Amino acid sequence: MKKRIICLTLAVIMALGLCACGGGGKYRVVKTLGTQEYSIGFRNGDSTYHYIDRALRELSYEGAIDELCYKWFGNDSTVSFPKKKNAMADMGYIEQRTFIIGVDLDSYPMCYSNGVEYEGFDVELAQKVCDKLGWVLKIQPIHSEDAYIELNSGNIDCAWGGVVLDKECPDYTILVTYMSTDLVLAGKSANGGSIRGKVLYMGTTQYCLDVMENSSSVSRRLGQITRVQGGTTDYFNALDNGKCDLILTTEAAVDYYNTN
Repeated sequence: MKKRIICLTLAVIMALGLCACGGGGKYRVVKTLGTQEYSIGFRNGDSTYHYIDRALRELSYEGAIDELCYKWFGNDSTVSFPKKKNAMADMGYIEQRTFIIGVDLDSYPMCYSNGVEYEGFDVELAQKVCDKLGWVLKIQPIHSEDAYIELNSGNIDCAWGGVVLDKECPDYTILVTYMSTDLVLAGKSANGGSIRGKVLYMGTTQYCLDVMENSSSVSRRLGQITRVQGGTTDYFNALDNGKCDLILTTEAAVDYYNTN
């Protein structure tokens, strides 16, 4: 009898383990296509760079960024910032101002709109930075590929998050690349892992188009590629409603939707 109980217990444990290994989420990564980097960039010569750098270092040392990581990602290792105790101590008087950041709203869980206000890891981090500096934060949604234009025109002070900035461009300074996540094709877990003949929904940005053009072996196996307006929520809703089989998104977004 005792032996039977032990065997039954082991069987239950193994079954639970298999469920966990199977992903356990509603969505799954079907194919990894590349990497999406998240960074903070400024026009060259903009002194704002130094203020943001100091504030971020101090927040990182104090553990405030780790707290945000636990809130949005469930761990403290997703993002990385340099740390320094009292990094702002020798900065003297800091003039009050409005700090305008350009963000890509198609970037769960980094930055998105709930219909009333902006939310996400990047939004809360930028707000903590502004609180440190005594500044007023303004969120300016931009198209990812327009980051250079928006910076040059002065419409934004900083390109923050998943917007596309060329690290080799001499006109801009990348303060820090703080996170990297895989860019993936994702589908519903129940639909399996095949991409052949499937319908893909993807964004309308040039960046999305470039990713697919650089993945021609994947594109050829798909049945249809549709570029659609909208954000991350719209794409996951399209999956749920059966409008498509796959979406182009980030692994961070898949993880977020599987746990929220």
